[in-house]
Amino acid sequence: MSIIARELTKAEEAEIIRLKEEGEVMLQTDGTPEERVAKIAEYIKNTSPDLDLVEELGYVLGSLYGEAVREKYNWKWLFVSENDLEGYAITSKDHGYTFMVHDYFMQVIVQNKPDNSMVLFELMTDMTGNRNGFRMIG
Repeated sequence: MSIIARELTKAEEAEIIRLKEEGEVMLQTDGTPEERVAKIAEYIKNTSPDLDLVEELGYVLGSLYGEAVREKYNWKWLFVSENDLEGYAITSKDHGYTFMVHDYFMQVIVQNKPDNSMVLFELMTDMTGNRNGFRMIG
Protein backbone atom coordinates (compact mmCIF):
# COMPACT_ATOMS: atom_id res chain seq x y z
CA MET A 1 0.00 0.00 0.00
CA SER A 2 1.22 3.51 -0.69
CA ILE A 3 1.92 6.18 1.86
CA ILE A 4 -0.64 8.94 2.29
CA ALA A 5 0.70 12.30 3.50
CA ARG A 6 -0.72 15.68 4.44
CA GLU A 7 0.69 19.03 5.54
CA LEU A 8 0.66 19.83 9.25
CA THR A 9 -1.78 22.32 10.71
CA LYS A 10 -0.41 25.43 12.43
CA ALA A 11 -1.35 23.88 15.79
CA GLU A 12 0.58 20.67 14.97
CA GLU A 13 3.62 22.68 13.88
CA ALA A 14 3.48 24.70 17.11
CA GLU A 15 3.29 21.50 19.18
CA ILE A 16 6.38 20.07 17.49
CA ILE A 17 8.27 23.29 18.23
CA ARG A 18 7.06 23.21 21.86
CA LEU A 19 8.25 19.60 22.21
CA LYS A 20 11.59 20.46 20.59
CA GLU A 21 12.08 23.29 23.09
CA GLU A 22 11.18 20.91 25.94
CA GLY A 23 13.87 18.56 24.64
CA GLU A 24 16.43 21.36 24.51
CA VAL A 25 15.76 22.13 28.18
CA MET A 26 15.77 18.45 29.19
CA LEU A 27 19.08 17.77 27.40
CA GLN A 28 20.55 21.20 28.14
CA THR A 29 21.23 22.04 24.51
CA ASP A 30 20.29 24.78 22.11
CA GLY A 31 23.28 24.39 19.84
CA THR A 32 23.68 23.26 16.26
CA PRO A 33 21.61 20.41 14.82
CA GLU A 34 24.68 18.16 15.13
CA GLU A 35 25.07 19.02 18.81
CA ARG A 36 21.40 18.30 19.49
CA VAL A 37 21.56 14.93 17.74
CA ALA A 38 24.70 14.04 19.72
CA LYS A 39 22.92 14.96 22.98
CA ILE A 40 20.00 12.70 22.04
CA ALA A 41 22.36 9.78 21.33
CA GLU A 42 24.19 10.41 24.61
CA TYR A 43 20.89 10.50 26.52
CA ILE A 44 19.68 7.22 24.97
CA LYS A 45 23.03 5.54 25.67
CA ASN A 46 23.44 6.72 29.26
CA THR A 47 19.88 6.82 30.59
CA SER A 48 17.34 4.20 31.54
CA PRO A 49 14.14 6.11 30.82
CA ASP A 50 11.03 5.52 32.89
CA LEU A 51 8.83 3.25 30.76
CA ASP A 52 5.76 5.14 32.01
CA LEU A 53 7.10 8.17 30.12
CA VAL A 54 7.90 6.41 26.83
CA GLU A 55 5.29 8.17 24.74
CA GLU A 56 6.19 11.60 26.09
CA LEU A 57 9.93 10.94 25.64
CA GLY A 58 9.34 9.64 22.12
CA TYR A 59 7.59 12.86 21.18
CA VAL A 60 10.18 15.09 22.86
CA LEU A 61 13.24 13.30 21.44
CA GLY A 62 11.59 12.80 18.05
CA SER A 63 10.64 16.46 17.76
CA LEU A 64 14.13 17.58 18.77
CA TYR A 65 15.69 15.17 16.27
CA GLY A 66 13.23 15.99 13.50
CA GLU A 67 13.81 19.71 13.92
CA ALA A 68 17.57 19.12 13.69
CA VAL A 69 17.00 17.27 10.39
CA ARG A 70 14.68 20.03 9.15
CA GLU A 71 17.19 22.75 9.99
CA LYS A 72 20.27 20.94 8.65
CA TYR A 73 18.87 19.24 5.55
CA ASN A 74 15.68 21.19 4.78
CA TRP A 75 13.42 18.19 5.26
CA LYS A 76 9.76 18.88 6.01
CA TRP A 77 7.26 17.68 8.61
CA LEU A 78 4.22 15.81 7.27
CA PHE A 79 1.55 13.63 8.80
CA VAL A 80 1.85 10.26 7.07
CA SER A 81 -0.03 7.00 7.14
CA GLU A 82 0.78 3.60 5.69
CA ASN A 83 -1.38 0.59 6.44
CA ASP A 84 -2.11 0.76 10.19
CA LEU A 85 0.83 3.04 11.03
CA GLU A 86 0.34 6.78 11.09
CA GLY A 87 2.01 9.77 12.67
CA TYR A 88 4.24 12.76 12.21
CA ALA A 89 7.30 12.24 10.06
CA ILE A 90 10.24 14.27 8.87
CA THR A 91 10.27 13.89 5.11
CA SER A 92 12.32 14.72 2.04
CA LYS A 93 10.53 14.64 -1.29
CA ASP A 94 13.89 15.31 -2.99
CA HIS A 95 15.44 12.21 -1.43
CA GLY A 96 12.25 10.14 -1.38
CA TYR A 97 12.38 9.23 2.31
CA THR A 98 10.19 9.71 5.36
CA PHE A 99 11.19 9.01 8.96
CA MET A 100 8.59 8.62 11.69
CA VAL A 101 10.94 9.90 14.36
CA HIS A 102 8.55 9.85 17.32
CA ASP A 103 7.73 6.19 16.76
CA TYR A 104 11.42 5.42 16.21
CA PHE A 105 12.47 6.78 19.60
CA MET A 106 9.56 5.06 21.35
CA GLN A 107 10.72 1.74 19.86
CA VAL A 108 14.35 2.38 20.84
CA ILE A 109 13.28 2.97 24.44
CA VAL A 110 10.61 0.26 24.84
CA GLN A 111 12.20 -2.52 22.80
CA ASN A 112 15.74 -1.60 23.80
CA LYS A 113 16.70 -1.39 20.13
CA PRO A 114 20.08 0.02 19.12
CA ASP A 115 19.91 3.76 18.49
CA ASN A 116 21.27 4.51 15.03
CA SER A 117 19.92 8.06 14.86
CA MET A 118 23.34 9.75 14.89
CA VAL A 119 24.69 7.62 12.04
CA LEU A 120 21.49 8.11 10.09
CA PHE A 121 21.70 11.88 10.60
CA GLU A 122 25.21 11.91 9.15
CA LEU A 123 24.15 9.80 6.14
CA MET A 124 21.09 11.85 5.18
CA THR A 125 22.91 13.89 2.55
CA ASP A 126 23.84 10.69 0.69
CA MET A 127 20.39 9.09 0.76
CA THR A 128 18.62 8.76 -2.57
CA GLY A 129 15.28 7.17 -3.23
CA ASN A 130 12.41 7.90 -5.58
CA ARG A 131 12.02 11.64 -5.93
CA ASN A 132 8.52 12.61 -4.69
CA GLY A 133 8.10 9.07 -3.40
CA PHE A 134 8.26 8.02 0.21
CA ARG A 135 10.35 5.14 1.48
CA MET A 136 10.04 4.64 5.23
CA ILE A 137 13.18 4.82 7.40
CA GLY A 138 13.33 3.05 10.74
